[in-house]
Amino acid sequence: MFDIRGYYNTYPYSGFKGYKPMMTSCFCRKSYLRVLNAHNLPLNVQVNDILMAEKLKMGQFTKYVKLPPASYHVMIHSENDDLLFESDLDIDNNLVYTGVISADLEDSKDICILMVPEQKIHYMGPNISALRLANLCEDEDEVILSASDGTLLFSGIKYGKVSCNVAVPSGRYTLHLKRPDGTKILDHNLDAAPYMHYTLFIVGKGKDGSVRIIVPEDGVNYLDLC
Repeated sequence: MFDIRGYYNTYPYSGFKGYKPMMTSCFCRKSYLRVLNAHNLPLNVQVNDILMAEKLKMGQFTKYVKLPPASYHVMIHSENDDLLFESDLDIDNNLVYTGVISADLEDSKDICILMVPEQKIHYMGPNISALRLANLCEDEDEVILSASDGTLLFSGIKYGKVSCNVAVPSGRYTLHLKRPDGTKILDHNLDAAPYMHYTLFIVGKGKDGSVRIIVPEDGVNYLDLC
């Protein structure tokens, strides 16, 4: 689990003057969870008595499920119903989570769930979007992402890590994903709409050329959080 206190609402300067993030208090008792499969096998995912996914393929997401803050028991099975993972996960208040099923950080033969949280931002300047990068490509130990004009957006993002948000002018971008030595992994076109948050999930494997960037719409853009 990420350290929430140091994780949310960090928007490094990226070409926009006057951006000031602002927070409000919330006393609601709800959060949301979806699951992304970044593993190379179809999986069944159960959270308490809820069957979140059946035969969820690599790169696929479940729908969001609204959950009250609590501890939840998660079980992940293979298509053949073999138990691959079992653990308890804590859901905090007024947050949106993507639980990413991926190879374990210490033993790639095992799997784990990386909890990627989002929190609603109550102020974003006009014509501004927010980006962050999640490296879930197990054989790309570290990646760099830059824009076509040479702007470095993210660097040093290691496997299993998620960057903080970066505020950028809204618009269309050609993004270049590279290794630290500068070799190209892939290019990705992104149309960033105003006021919207985007998480760029890198999945697949470099050795077989299956690396891709998946950019679903972040739940904070439309879910009923405070």
